[in-house]
Amino acid sequence: MNNSNSSYHQDDVVLTLNGEVYNPIDLDDNFLIITKFVCCSIGIPLNLSIAFTIVHRRRLHRKPRNIFLLGIIFSYLAFFVPSVIKLIYWAVYPIESVCRGYVAVVGVPQGLLLLNMLLALVDRYMAINHPLLHREKMTVRSAAVLIVIGSLVVVFLLKFIFIVHIIAPLRCEVCLVHVKLVLIVLSVLSLACIVFNFIVYRQTKDLLAESRRLTMVTNNVLTENDEDVEWIELGSIGNESRINHRASSGSGSMTDHSTHIKSMSIHVDKRKLSQIELEATRTLITGVTSLMVTALPPTVFVSIFLGCQLFFGAECSNLNWLSPYMIELGLIHAVYNPLIFIARNKDLRTALTCQMYQG
Repeated sequence: MNNSNSSYHQDDVVLTLNGEVYNPIDLDDNFLIITKFVCCSIGIPLNLSIAFTIVHRRRLHRKPRNIFLLGIIFSYLAFFVPSVIKLIYWAVYPIESVCRGYVAVVGVPQGLLLLNMLLALVDRYMAINHPLLHREKMTVRSAAVLIVIGSLVVVFLLKFIFIVHIIAPLRCEVCLVHVKLVLIVLSVLSLACIVFNFIVYRQTKDLLAESRRLTMVTNNVLTENDEDVEWIELGSIGNESRINHRASSGSGSMTDHSTHIKSMSIHVDKRKLSQIELEATRTLITGVTSLMVTALPPTVFVSIFLGCQLFFGAECSNLNWLSPYMIELGLIHAVYNPLIFIARNKDLRTALTCQMYQG
């Protein structure tokens, strides 16, 4: 297939142990076939139902954070495109044009998912640190524009060598230049997601800790004999509360000292407070684990493979059999992570339930 005597063809594509060009779409493992079929049968209807619910329910799609969630769901749907192409190649049309379609889309779902996760984390960062600016600037339209433009940029970077038609042609083969380019883009996005995940988590924890100490100037008197109550200020307005508190303290010092200042807070049961902290921890664990399952093992595998190719050349062809399993990790993730979103998002879960009963 694609016989060529050029040095590019011999030196910059992955070969088999027999010296033939490796076919990236070849599907001869029954386990992989069953896994793809099961994941597609469950994941496609599941993600489509979530996307339809967000778009159909006004209460959901008018919130920018749900637009970013919609972008993540569409990224999960993109994971099933390479698998469907592989199944078509295996069962119906084992021709090179189908294989080229697979090469054209492989790596794109991972890039789109990491991008949309990064945008969602940046949205949460802005909501925590600059809530007023976030409320003013981050609209549904701006969120959608960010997702569309970012997705186009990521696709262009991932498929640059095929789009410009200079470095490598689109063929049914694994081009090492293309692999290196995908590795660089996914590594940068993964690192950015991990960093922002930790930043958002730490800032959320800091706001929760500070909220226990916040007080505001008011004329209301607190009931102090409730033993199972902690007094906190809501974290979502923590930054503004600190500014207001300083301003109120400054103005109070210049007024009559006879003015009696009493603290006012919003009381939360200790068990509720523990649930909030636990939810923040679960969010961190879920986000980091999702990134590790989706991007880290394939990234490590590709790095090892490229390093092996650099030092040992064609002898690394015995690692080819692992690549389909690395890709399969993203497909499994596209099935179970939407279930986590449904379990933890009450609004989405309620809307899905109503949609199911109406249908």
